[in-house]
Parts: sequence; C-alpha cells; structure tokens
Amino acid sequence: MTNIVHFKARGPRAYLREAQEQRIPVRVKREGIDPGWVHGFIVDVSAEFLLIAEVSDSMHYDGFLVVALADVTHAEEDPSREFVEKALAINEEVLVAPVGLRLDDWGVIARGAASLAPVISVNMLDDETGEASYIGQLEGVDAETLTLREIDPNARWYPDTGEYDYADIGSIGFGTAYMDTLYRVAGKPSDPLEPRAIRTTDPVR
Repeated sequence: MTNIVHFKARGPRAYLREAQEQRIPVRVKREGIDPGWVHGFIVDVSAEFLLIAEVSDSMHYDGFLVVALADVTHAEEDPSREFVEKALAINEEVLVAPVGLRLDDWGVIARGAASLAPVISVNMLDDETGEASYIGQLEGVDAETLTLREIDPNARWYPDTGEYDYADIGSIGFGTAYMDTLYRVAGKPSDPLEPRAIRTTDPVR
C-alpha cells in the first residue's frame, strides 16, 4: 500500500529520513512549482534541504536534484516500487552518493555540486512556468547570489555571466546525462568573459 504523506499532518524531514534509511524509491511533489513529481531515492536530508538521486523513465539513475524542504508539499513511496527496484537491478544500476556535498545553503550547495560535475543547473522560480533552468559553469558565490557562465541549448557558451539571487532559486541539479552531454559538445569555455550582456536566448530546459 502506497504511503502518501501530506506534510501539514506530519513533518517532512522525519518521513524523508525514513525513506532514505530504508532505501525506498519515492516521488516528491512541489505544488505551485512543478506540476509533476520528482522520482528517485532520498540521498540526504538537512534542516532546510533535500537531496534526491533522480531515476529516469528508462530506469537509470540520472543525476541529483537539491530542493528546499519548505517547498515539498507531498511525498509517497513510488507506486511502481517493485518495478523500479527490479528494473534498476536488471540495468545493473548502483547508486553512488555524492561525497562531501553539504546542504547548508544555496551557495554551499552550488560549490559542492560544481566540485562534482563540470556544469550545474540553477533552476529559478518563475510565475508562469514554475521554474526556469539555467545550465552552466559556476563562476562565483557570494552571500546572496550565484554567478554562472551559461551554455545555451545549442551548446554554445555565453560570453558573459549571470547572477542569481538565492531567494529566487527553486532547485539546483547536477550530473544528469543531458547536462553532461551538453558540456561535452560545448567543451571548456575558451573565450575570456565579457561584461554582462542582455540575454537573447531562452534558458536551457
């Protein structure tokens, strides 16, 4: 029987910690931000953040996502738990948790993610779409913002950087097959950074 938890009735941290300890595949919802569910395994839970190892539709581990615990509205054991567990075993998938990733604040999270992957996804809260994703190389972190040199959807580096306020960040992702492929096609940025320019290309989705 699926264990659905509505967090008005029970604190999220205890339930998600239990799912982590028991290695239960779960799905997590953030109403008002993402109309769908995030599917995967809980890797870590802090006082304010949640680290999820995402599982793709093809039943492979596909990167990690950090979300704010306060944004999580529902969580449940994956209704297809038996299938997920068997499929991951058949695909010989082994979950390798990121080492040393601290979930203190968005700056610490971004630094940790950037030390584990060449590019990260900074997903900004958006009134129309829920989140808008920006993928790129972390260039700097200060007390209130992240600085990112982005890659556009055609794997071209922007010549400048963008700044992203912590208050507007919905989640940070890293290590997905798409992000890794985008970086391999783009290669390392070779051109020097230019002064900040006005964006003319949609964010990477």
